[in-house]
Amino acid sequence: MNDIVWDNIMLAEFRSLACLSSEEDKVLQMWAKNDSVVEMAFALSVSTRTVDRILSRIRLKYDNVRPYTPLLPDRNILS
Repeated sequence: MNDIVWDNIMLAEFRSLACLSSEEDKVLQMWAKNDSVVEMAFALSVSTRTVDRILSRIRLKYDNVRPYTPLLPDRNILS
């Protein structure tokens, strides 16, 4: 989950460019606070697999909007 390290500027820019569902926005907030997948799942009353799917959607949206702004850096994709 360290492929994107969020700060307030990045969060605001990403939210303004990406069309996030309320569930995705909640997960994004928790991710920015460095909550674990288990903590997110418990707080949202969903499975860890559901949180993983939401995180994947957020990453995909991030990759899609990143070229349009200099405020969002490249992700640190580990091979």
